[in-house]
Amino acid sequence: MSALEKQITLLEAYPEEDIAVDEAFTQPLIHYVKFLENTHDTIVDLKEKPNRSKLSFFKAFSKMKIDAEEILKLNRDIEDRHRQFMDALGLFTALRMQNVERNTKVTKGNVETILTDVDANAILQLPQVAFVASSVHRTCLTGTREAVLQTIYRWANDDASDKPIFWLCDIAGSGKSTVAMSAAESWRKEGVLGGQFFFSIASNDGSTTDKFCSTIARDLVDYIPMLAPHIARAKLVIDSIHHSQGRVILVIDALDECKFGSQRRELVEILSTAVQGTNKLKIFMTSRPDPVTQAVLGPLSIKSKVEDRLHDVHHRDNINDIAKYIHKELNDVLPEAKRLRLVEKANGLFIWASTACRMLNSETTLDLPESIYDRLISVDQTGEIDDVYKLVFERVDPRSYPAMSNILALLLAAFEPLSIDDVDNIFKNLGLKWSSRALVENLGSVLSVDPSTSLIQFRHPTLVEYLRRCSLASAPDKPNTLHLDVTKAHGQAASWCLKRLMSRTDGLKFNICQLESSFYLNREVPKLDARVSSFISRQLRYASSHWLFHAAETDDDWRPMIKKEVQQIIQVPHVLYWMEVMSFTGGVPRAIAGLRAIRGHAGSATWDQASVDQIRRFMMTFSVPIQESAPHIYISALPFAPTKSILHIEGAKRYRNLLRVAEGLEEMYSGLPSSLRGHEGMVTAVGFSPDGSQIVSGSSDKTIRLWDAETRQAVGEPLRGPEGWVNAIGFSPDGPQIVSGSYGNTTRLWNTETALGAKASTFDQDDTEFVYSDLSKDLQGTPPRIIVPGFNQCSLSLDGWVHSSGKRLFWVPPDNRRGLKYPYRLTIPTSAPFRVTKLDFTNFQCGSSWTKVRTDVQ
Repeated sequence: MSALEKQITLLEAYPEEDIAVDEAFTQPLIHYVKFLENTHDTIVDLKEKPNRSKLSFFKAFSKMKIDAEEILKLNRDIEDRHRQFMDALGLFTALRMQNVERNTKVTKGNVETILTDVDANAILQLPQVAFVASSVHRTCLTGTREAVLQTIYRWANDDASDKPIFWLCDIAGSGKSTVAMSAAESWRKEGVLGGQFFFSIASNDGSTTDKFCSTIARDLVDYIPMLAPHIARAKLVIDSIHHSQGRVILVIDALDECKFGSQRRELVEILSTAVQGTNKLKIFMTSRPDPVTQAVLGPLSIKSKVEDRLHDVHHRDNINDIAKYIHKELNDVLPEAKRLRLVEKANGLFIWASTACRMLNSETTLDLPESIYDRLISVDQTGEIDDVYKLVFERVDPRSYPAMSNILALLLAAFEPLSIDDVDNIFKNLGLKWSSRALVENLGSVLSVDPSTSLIQFRHPTLVEYLRRCSLASAPDKPNTLHLDVTKAHGQAASWCLKRLMSRTDGLKFNICQLESSFYLNREVPKLDARVSSFISRQLRYASSHWLFHAAETDDDWRPMIKKEVQQIIQVPHVLYWMEVMSFTGGVPRAIAGLRAIRGHAGSATWDQASVDQIRRFMMTFSVPIQESAPHIYISALPFAPTKSILHIEGAKRYRNLLRVAEGLEEMYSGLPSSLRGHEGMVTAVGFSPDGSQIVSGSSDKTIRLWDAETRQAVGEPLRGPEGWVNAIGFSPDGPQIVSGSYGNTTRLWNTETALGAKASTFDQDDTEFVYSDLSKDLQGTPPRIIVPGFNQCSLSLDGWVHSSGKRLFWVPPDNRRGLKYPYRLTIPTSAPFRVTKLDFTNFQCGSSWTKVRTDVQ
């Protein structure tokens, strides 16, 4: 460890011009060190556990030896993280060599261009899904699945094939993910793996495509470092593959676990288009039978599909593979005759066999293997995984049933995986003296714990589906029958989230990431990811993102219990501190959706509805500065809030060193207008979102606007990009995306959560190619001049930011941008229907002195 720490210190001492390259290695190195330290602690904990005892359930975990499965799992995790570290090291070495060549003037032309454009650190710091496949899935046992794997490998090696997509389709629990892991590992060793994405219904990030592209981009850099400069410059991640020297294979597992049908459809359509534009890209995907995927891939001749091959008992090798697995896992546990009976009982379903083997191998139970075997054999039907899950929970000590049911309900209610510490903290918050670690270990046949993060994960999506059915069923009469009260769990989680937010040690606070200047957007702050990780704990991030949704799912029993904490959070200053966290974590759209959810809940009368409504209106009106720069929650949003709004009145008491809007503010957010005004041209297309909460409109002014259907106010800035009149527009069936068509012969896809001043996908019908356009570059016109005391050459850009020599001073709402004047001096001509706005900069603080806006502390 000391040698690694010295390496980190050495990297920090490099010249400033090399830091961009070195940061690409520093962060993976730090993460690798932390992983090794956590693994060391895990091994020590396992070795120090006492022997089993029959005194009680919670004393039955002593002197447990580290069995072969645990050793193999730790070994796989270490190999996986070591590989990622070595890939990062390889990229670092390559880029350092390029720098040396540049400095010695050995390289010419293309190399110098590459060095100029590559931002390796930016690629490696792209967001990716936290779910680590190796923590749940494993590769196939040697000697099993050989027929299917050989079919897959022949497809991968056939460069002359006209079928660049391989679709492995089978029922739940048949072993698709295990096959995908084996194929990916083989291709990684061969050097042709480009990236992998394992969808997971139990993961908030892993159940959508939101981080698909960024995850694949990072994987491409990890697995094929020479593509890094091309990825940095490419409009599409797929474009970089054209520069590969050989074929590149992407692995996409469990596509059916992507919860939005529209996202599955879009992803398959994009990938189908992409593989037809190059002979170097191949896609291997797995899923259950899915009508959405079938509708897209079914008619195409570019796919090779293998269906129902992994579980069908008519294929003798399926039975033989399960037999090999069971014999290996239970060789020292059961006699051969009983192992063969389990093979027959599995009926070709690998998830049945693997779960049964983990039950029989468990060292965290007092039941003898013979007893567990008898119960497995006694189930009525063969291959029914629900029967196995029922047995897993029935054999838990009856005294632990309340704690077990509570843990499973919490894991089911959670919007992201919870850790052992999270669950224990929730229990502590409730005054319950339960320890989750012992229970989770006892449920090791169906739950897994990531050794590096302690996050608890469901081993298989069929378990999630089984538990959801248990939560929907009415409460049983028998005391030891599994029933999950998910509504109660939401209440418990909401209470815990609110306590985390209000914590005096690591809860919400002013300038939580300790920014030194307000002149720059969040994305322009050096090493912002490191700041966020350092100052915003994972628990605080979870609480900030999800407390509203947990509160919205509570019932009449829980709402009064959390009312006091909710009232504290929605008041100044805590609500502003919460907005800071959402700004830094990219969660502003989720915050607005959460405020709408809690306001629309049947028990919303419990909360201060006026405050909730005004906070939502505030975040919608000022979504641009709140999303883009946390300091401008105070500098740009508060001063322009309506004069009689709660945030304006309370904010003025605590934050006095702000610019003052002397003229031009409304007293309160406007009522519901009979017409929506915001386009400069004729409105040519309009539509409602599926849930009726938003309206989208297109215009002859070549812009698209989003509106809140309830308040009838515009949400964010106009979306710019169409090259002609927008003549058709609509929402996706599940709501997160908008499609627009224009006379410029283009069809554009917009993400409703990220399109606010961010980026939009574009589909050009002429060349059938997807591209990305930066909306900020679509703004046209010469920025008007404005006078701000103490700053030179100030101008107001069309996106509302007032600039001075590249520095952002403050942001102005659309209604105040025309007729803006400094006291006694008109700088921009007034133009109806925009109102005249007069600003007073007497106490204005920004830049390095921005924290002085706060005047409620010495």
